[in-house]
Amino acid sequence: MDNSPTTVVDNVGGISDAFDWLSQTVDSGGYSEDVTLDMGMEYAETTGGAALKQTQDNDNMSVKGISLTADDIIQIEFSDPKQAAHLYEEYSRVRGFGIRQGKKIRNKKGEFVQFTYLCNREGFRDKKWLQMHHRKRELKVVTRCGCPAEMRIKSRDSTGKWYVSRFVDNHNHDLLPAKFVEYLPSHRKILDVDKAHMDSMRQVGISIPKIYESIAAQAGGFNRVSFTKRDMYNEIWWQRALQNGNVNADLRALANAARIDDRMFWRYEVGVGNHMCDLFWSNGRSQEDYKLFGDVLAFDATYGRNKYNLPVIVFFGVNHHMQTCVFGTAMVSCESQSSYVWVLMRFLECMGGKPPTAVITDGDRSMRIAIQQVLPEAHHRLYAWHLIRNATANVCNLRFTSLFRHCMLADFEVEKFEMHWQAMVEECGTSDHEWVKDLYTKKSSWATAYIRGSFFAGIRTTSRCESLHAKLGRFVEKRYGVLDFVTNFQRCVDFLRDNEDELEFRSSYGTPVIQTQFPELEKSGVLCYTREIFVRYRESLKWSVRVTIVECIEADDICVYVIQKYRRPDRTWNVT
Repeated sequence: MDNSPTTVVDNVGGISDAFDWLSQTVDSGGYSEDVTLDMGMEYAETTGGAALKQTQDNDNMSVKGISLTADDIIQIEFSDPKQAAHLYEEYSRVRGFGIRQGKKIRNKKGEFVQFTYLCNREGFRDKKWLQMHHRKRELKVVTRCGCPAEMRIKSRDSTGKWYVSRFVDNHNHDLLPAKFVEYLPSHRKILDVDKAHMDSMRQVGISIPKIYESIAAQAGGFNRVSFTKRDMYNEIWWQRALQNGNVNADLRALANAARIDDRMFWRYEVGVGNHMCDLFWSNGRSQEDYKLFGDVLAFDATYGRNKYNLPVIVFFGVNHHMQTCVFGTAMVSCESQSSYVWVLMRFLECMGGKPPTAVITDGDRSMRIAIQQVLPEAHHRLYAWHLIRNATANVCNLRFTSLFRHCMLADFEVEKFEMHWQAMVEECGTSDHEWVKDLYTKKSSWATAYIRGSFFAGIRTTSRCESLHAKLGRFVEKRYGVLDFVTNFQRCVDFLRDNEDELEFRSSYGTPVIQTQFPELEKSGVLCYTREIFVRYRESLKWSVRVTIVECIEADDICVYVIQKYRRPDRTWNVT
């Protein structure tokens, strides 16, 4: 506790000429950078270079070497209240306390004639805030203790200047050491340049803690940063509050995107309180991708939820570079059959009524019924990634998960698959496990069964779809608001498309080295396929030398080749 004698000064007039220079060194925004408060002992090193110094004698301070006491402060004249507030703020920083603005008084004309600046521990907390026993959160600590310290300024009618009419420099609490002063709310400020830096880094998905570390590194240390991570989170909340929390800001963002992309498509539904309840959007390039690569459509709603608690659904597929491409995105109010029907109807509307040949999902019942209703001709398959994850969760046997993954993804004939399955369940003791038996009955719905027939050399495309699956999951888990999500998700899609452009370049630049015994066929593959597809095509050529034609059966309109693998004389296959 500060036990120094109470310093109370009442000014009734008289301005010392010795401080006339002070008014000339400050502008309407406060003091210039070369105005420092010097109290004797080096303070700059402990405050990260701030031009403030402190001594044990806290009753005196100096500006540019001029000793400044409470009596001296009362002689200073200001051109506007901002200058007075800035002086008292710097004074409080050196002394070790925070300030806040108190009562403001107007005259009959409505003009301000008096301002009071208080210690932030002035007054007492209302008792009703101390008796909230039903409150779930911990009550905030009590900081108000009735501190009497204050500075009051009044306007001088004759000159329009402001003077200090009252200055109380006594505190009834302990003053903080220098290393803690910067944590006081009145001394924490986020500059406009730091806000711009924070916004630009958030737009590319960088988290607040990482941004804080970056700003601290640029400033030369955490002790040189004038705000905390909590202040950054509060600033983000304030920016979102300015958007009124309703659908208007989201629609404006989509409308702005439509001015750039005339094929931008979006549909929405508004619920109670003018909040977004369902939203679907897709841009022109996504629609072009669907025309080319939309034979197989993958989607689910397992990515998480945003700030408005809306599940996110991403429609995606695989392009000619074996790379994930996004066809459209949706947010729904709930994971119900009606919501999925609405989304699928909007998806078909966007894509000109063209349905996919196959749909891959996570097996959700509501989703399955909606697919049967809206896409009755599409083959419905289940994610291999979800099946493997569910196998780990339901069987809790890593050996079983490993064997099941091999069983599902390996290129087995039917008989060999049955043999491996039987060996697996016997080894792991899961023959009577209900979940395993149910999984076996659904084997025809495993995604790899269809993808193998739909994509060239196809089952490995599953991993491509599901690699983005994890990335998007981490992205959505950051819990953006609707507007933030639409903006940042589009940047994520743009990143994928930039990768596609790079792969296009690599496919058109240079020629792969011929490696097989079929140079003409391999050269034709170079001309027809992208690099990713060509590598798989060449592997197929290498495998083709392992078979031989045993017989050729010609009919009126078909030709059947009977082939046999080397070292497998007991088996033959018919290729029609």
